[in-house]
Amino acid sequence: MSITTVDNEEEILRKVTPKSFERGRTYFDSGMVETVVQRGDRLFAEVLGSEEDLYHVGVAFQEGDFNAHCTCPYDWGGYCKHIVAVLLTWIHERELVAVRAPIEDLLLDLDADRLVALVFRIVETHPALAESIDEFCRQAAPAN
Repeated sequence: MSITTVDNEEEILRKVTPKSFERGRTYFDSGMVETVVQRGDRLFAEVLGSEEDLYHVGVAFQEGDFNAHCTCPYDWGGYCKHIVAVLLTWIHERELVAVRAPIEDLLLDLDADRLVALVFRIVETHPALAESIDEFCRQAAPAN
């Protein structure tokens, strides 16, 4: 699958501050982007932070635009430098992006028992997700 949503730096600049863009370029130029994986219309990446922390970035492309999230604590308007670095990798070094099957395709091939086993494994690794699952199931439950 080919994603053509973000093809130039101007498209990134629309959603970041000039300072975030320049810091993201520095991260990109310094090789701070550890991995980038394309799964369908999404990118999943790991980027080293300034304190050697590893941040997880997700980018979702849709209809000529993108939304992104990073696990860093940035909260000063627009997207952070880690997201910028990932998008610059996408634009300038696409050959470094590993292409894998979309998560949806992987999950559709699993039967109910395997899906439940997968969810248990994920919750064991990320216990905070239990509350999200609880909330999701309450919302999905039929009204009595």
